[in-house]
Amino acid sequence: MKLAEISIKRPTLVIVLFTVLILGGLLSYTMLNYELLPKFSPSVVSVTTVYPGASPSEVENTVSKKIEDAVSSMENIKKLETKSFESLSIITITLNSGTDVDLALNDAQRKVNAILGDLPDDVDPPSLNKFSLDDLPIMTLSSSGKINEADFYDLIDKRIAPVLSRVPGVAQVNLIGGQEREVWTGT
Repeated sequence: MKLAEISIKRPTLVIVLFTVLILGGLLSYTMLNYELLPKFSPSVVSVTTVYPGASPSEVENTVSKKIEDAVSSMENIKKLETKSFESLSIITITLNSGTDVDLALNDAQRKVNAILGDLPDDVDPPSLNKFSLDDLPIMTLSSSGKINEADFYDLIDKRIAPVLSRVPGVAQVNLIGGQEREVWTGT
């Protein structure tokens, strides 16, 4: 009953108290940060190896199995997935949540470097990457025109792409498709 008595006897105290609470809430709301895509990095490391001209079974036997055996001794592995294609081996290492991906990437690099001598001579050095949502494109643009394909590609490549790459916040501009001009010096 004390609260009710104070509210009746001193209404200005209640008004001041609620005013302070409302102003504090509005101030806190304006200072609140939000992100459309929260910072989240999945714990995934991939090892990609190119073996030019090799069949999928040859890639699996001479490259994929050796690298898989080497990285399988890493700590905190949740899932290890290997895919062998023609001239390409992809090994995806999914780590337990909470694992430091940078340390796991360094560990995987050490283990892969240890078996480089066991791989065939014409294999390109394996490339290790960690998956990051920041690497995904946020915008994809397409263009078309009523001019010659080679001239249009040159226009996009030489004039428009450099301007787009200088825009603040743009990390990379990739051109996909189009007909690039070739100079043929044949006999």
